[in-house]
Amino acid sequence: MSFPLDRAALLRALSLLLGGAIAGLGLNAARPSGVSLLGFEPPTTCSAANGQAGPIIEVSTREASLLCGHPSVLFADTRPAAEFAEGHVADAVHLPCDATARGAEGALRKLDSAQTIIIYGASSDDGRAVAETLQRRGLKAELRVLGGGFRAWAQEGLACASGPCRDCLVTKEQP
Repeated sequence: MSFPLDRAALLRALSLLLGGAIAGLGLNAARPSGVSLLGFEPPTTCSAANGQAGPIIEVSTREASLLCGHPSVLFADTRPAAEFAEGHVADAVHLPCDATARGAEGALRKLDSAQTIIIYGASSDDGRAVAETLQRRGLKAELRVLGGGFRAWAQEGLACASGPCRDCLVTKEQP
């Protein structure tokens, strides 16, 4: 059984196919989250087996207090400057989420020398969010999150400091 070849129908189908492909490519290029057609970047994973950083570990206040004062360990406080000034882990650096680009770069430079960084916020979730961001940015240090955040640290009566943050001046854009 043979089918007659309808040249006009074939041309219409081909033009619809070509028009749809051009429209799809145009929309993909216009979208900020469109699929890159020029280069392929494999997805990043957090698996240590793939050469990436290991999982972010949550540590208790007791475990963290044993690391306090160790030269290769750094505590990083992600809370706003006012909360940092009211009280923070002794010798912690301020790593604010509301920093300007220049302020964030300065804060990140402080993290370069540490082998282990214990990140905390008001809660464990605050610290974990920042730790995951630092891990995605390629920070090489071992990242840990203080379980319970600063509230848990303060409730345990562990070493705290207070006073204005010297480095907090770069966290907000000046008018």
